[in-house]
Amino acid sequence: MYIIIFSRLASKRFKNKAIIRLINNKMLIEQVIDQAKLILPKKKIILATTKNKEDNFLCNIAKKNGIRYFKGSQNNLIKRTIDCCNFFGVDYFLRYCGDRPIIDILKIKNLIKNFKKFKKYDFISTNSNNEKIDQGLTIEFIKSSIFKKIPKKKLSSRDKEHMVTYLYKNNRLFKNYKISFSKLFKKQYKYTIDYKKDLKTINFIIKNYDKKNIKKIAKLYEEAKRR
Repeated sequence: MYIIIFSRLASKRFKNKAIIRLINNKMLIEQVIDQAKLILPKKKIILATTKNKEDNFLCNIAKKNGIRYFKGSQNNLIKRTIDCCNFFGVDYFLRYCGDRPIIDILKIKNLIKNFKKFKKYDFISTNSNNEKIDQGLTIEFIKSSIFKKIPKKKLSSRDKEHMVTYLYKNNRLFKNYKISFSKLFKKQYKYTIDYKKDLKTINFIIKNYDKKNIKKIAKLYEEAKRR
């Protein structure tokens, strides 16, 4: 089991957001890496970024934090993932998007602890086509061999860029498991940083929430929005 963090500086919506400073004085990518370190050892964490020269900066941050990194395709995230998994011999991985500064660490650790019962599945997720957890709290475990089942010639540019879009659209082709989650996180709240305006809410939550009790973040989100 590995954690693969997906991040690049050429974000279309918020350029260089990976290195924006949060209220705790950490860059967003550092916050993400630190969260990952609370789940798995550093040797099991990989930053998957692009071959673009500007993303060497992210690779240097990965080095300083003692985690591995991989440079691959910029726009074809599926290819970047396949190449990364092949290079490091990854079997299963937790997909961790670099715009998610807050995740349910305890729930993820518990799932990994009991992962033997999930090994028969290709794709384990909190989301389905009918139900989604609040944005940013998604948990997705992916079996790397699943990509061999994807017909590369039929992929749209959106499929290539977002990776799991095809898996959700064609879920009948794979063995899937739906992770249950609290009703607290079915409110269509947003815990990701996609735009500069998201920083106010996320910074308020980071300043006030307890990592051991993530259920409090819904109230913090509501309080931040009232301010």
